[in-house]
Amino acid sequence: MIKLIVSDMDGTLLNDEKKIAPGFYDLLPRLKERGIRFVVASGRQYPSLKQDFAEHIRDVAVIAENGAFIVEDGRELYFRGMNEKQLNCCLDAVAAMPEVEPLLCAKYCAYTSSREMYELLAAPKFHYEMRLVDSLYGITKDVTKVSLIEYSGVGAEACYQKLAPMLPEDVTLVVSGDGCLDTGLKGVHKGAAVAQLQKMWNITPEETVVFGDQFNDVEMFSQAAYSYAMENAVPQVRRQARFVAGSNNDGAVVKVIRELLAL
Repeated sequence: MIKLIVSDMDGTLLNDEKKIAPGFYDLLPRLKERGIRFVVASGRQYPSLKQDFAEHIRDVAVIAENGAFIVEDGRELYFRGMNEKQLNCCLDAVAAMPEVEPLLCAKYCAYTSSREMYELLAAPKFHYEMRLVDSLYGITKDVTKVSLIEYSGVGAEACYQKLAPMLPEDVTLVVSGDGCLDTGLKGVHKGAAVAQLQKMWNITPEETVVFGDQFNDVEMFSQAAYSYAMENAVPQVRRQARFVAGSNNDGAVVKVIRELLAL
């Protein structure tokens, strides 16, 4: 019996135009009737995800910042941040790389020293809560990670190979999207966050469905008997899941849920 459904956002529940899959909101009350919890798991910040769901935000739980921050019905359930030494090491490593722009991510906002980055992420497409600052050093309150966007054209995976050896042992690096990477604390990821909620809600992996498309979703797959990689995921990610769903542009998450639950 399925009791928990967890979905990534970008490239999974959202299409390439950053729109929620058609029919999704019609599913939420039907899931609630059956006692099934729906959780969003994203590398993005909570305010951005809250905007995506608007008046439906109370109908879902949110795993934000790649598992470092969990919120349900406006209540903070879990948070784990990075300390100043870890943040400085990440910022130093990113500064040594050409054509890479860092973003300091906290619970309820993100910090950048780039006007272009500020305008990009604050725009309606992403609707991030942003702060423009002179320097990212010295900002430590509620910070979860250092994200980065690479503009060199070499790709996120090539950037990963260069940056990962420069980070301290207690900090991890993961590809979170096209040209996007996220640092984070070792052991803090979406899979660990799903495990936290399963324990809290007394739900087993056999009662769990997860959907994802990127490397930062892979740890979730081991927490669910029904693990789905999207058709648009890279082969390395698809191989980690038990099943492959259709494309994010075809509303595959909604289709699979309807099939599984006969809705």
